[in-house]
Amino acid sequence: MLLHPEEVCLIQAQIVKTLKPNFLNSLLRTLTISKAPQKVLPIYNQMLSSPSHHDHFTFIFSLKACAFLPSVFYAKGREVHARALKSGHDSDLFVQNSLLDFYSASCDAAAFRQVFSEISSPDVVSWTSLVSALTKNGFSVEALLAFASMNVEPNEVTLDVWLARRNIILDNAVLNMYVVCGAFTNAERLFDVMPHRDVVSGTTFISGYSQHGKYKEAIGIFLELIRARKHMPNKVSVVCVLGACASAGILRIGKWLHSYTLRAGLDEDGIVGNAFIDMYSKCGAIGAALKIFYGLPCRDLVSWCTMIWGMASNGRPKNAIQLFSLMLCHGIQPDSVAFLGVLSACCHAGHVKEALMFFKAMYDVYGVLPEKEHYTCIIDMYGRAGCLREAKEFFHGMPMKPDKCVWGALLSACKLNGSNEAVHVRMQKMFLQERVALGGGTYAMLSNMFAKDERWDEANKVGNN
Repeated sequence: MLLHPEEVCLIQAQIVKTLKPNFLNSLLRTLTISKAPQKVLPIYNQMLSSPSHHDHFTFIFSLKACAFLPSVFYAKGREVHARALKSGHDSDLFVQNSLLDFYSASCDAAAFRQVFSEISSPDVVSWTSLVSALTKNGFSVEALLAFASMNVEPNEVTLDVWLARRNIILDNAVLNMYVVCGAFTNAERLFDVMPHRDVVSGTTFISGYSQHGKYKEAIGIFLELIRARKHMPNKVSVVCVLGACASAGILRIGKWLHSYTLRAGLDEDGIVGNAFIDMYSKCGAIGAALKIFYGLPCRDLVSWCTMIWGMASNGRPKNAIQLFSLMLCHGIQPDSVAFLGVLSACCHAGHVKEALMFFKAMYDVYGVLPEKEHYTCIIDMYGRAGCLREAKEFFHGMPMKPDKCVWGALLSACKLNGSNEAVHVRMQKMFLQERVALGGGTYAMLSNMFAKDERWDEANKVGNN
């Protein structure tokens, strides 16, 4: 004899009442995994009849069941949400993540955003659901911003979700985000599975590796681009890899790159030319740098500054000063970097009068406001020239609070000129009382100066920093 549907419901209700919540939740989970939402919801309804027969797992599995067929069970999912609110389970992170999954499947962006905004501490599942929902609903830019805003480490699922719906522009944007943050494992995985790559993809890697001190890896990516012959490097790629060669001092690769740019027709670009001047200067090939400098069809401020710094850092301060004067003759307006370069050259050449003239002209003639680096350079110059009194006066006349570099320059001046006592009182106040962090080298210098005067207590205090 067939039972009436109402009688079946009564029997089910009686059975549910006799079973423990853990068993019922396990049953819901099994039915959810088997993708049978129509079987989950009747049991869920029966479990609600008694508070002791349902918990947060009940809502989790019921929401997952509704997410399988959102077009059919959307209203039921909203009902489950309302019941979770009423029972106080809506603040449970697992329930919240299940709600995100349900509203994402239902394409209800407004409800999804509301639920996410109410999560106090989203985990990687929450963020993955957010990225998934936004990309699924066509909000690619918002998805990228969400991806970049994650305050937890994305996992493989997050990356897989991103890979499911994206284009090369967004891929490159995410790739750039990874390399800027130094997350090279994720960046390499994304790069490997990208269906479409362009020169921007490779250049992003070159730049990121270079900025994080992975110079050989940066050069390796550049060489891979050339070997592949599919997306040949452009001038930005060349500039980035030249920066890696300059920082690592790899002149051999730098010379090969010079030949490559000549063959590729990239040598006439001013930005590339400036990068070669920098590379050759930092690798000690100042003659090659100067040849490129004079061979540039148009020399801008960056060209002049790079060459001036190249001369100054390669033991040719007089040439650096001459270049600065020549730059002014060509009508190029100097900036703070140019002035720092010529002041550094004057410092190493011992040209005190010229340095003071340039320093005064910075603001009076060119309107360039001196910064701490410029004051440090002048103090260092006075110390090298044996003008300790002038160094102290210049130090005390600074319009800004001195930092560790300025104090270090004054200490060096005192040490070079055999005067320790003059700065002991100020140094004690700054280092021992104000606890200003100055770095190991400066602390060691001050400790040695105290020890030289047999001031052992002060030396020990400074040495323990």
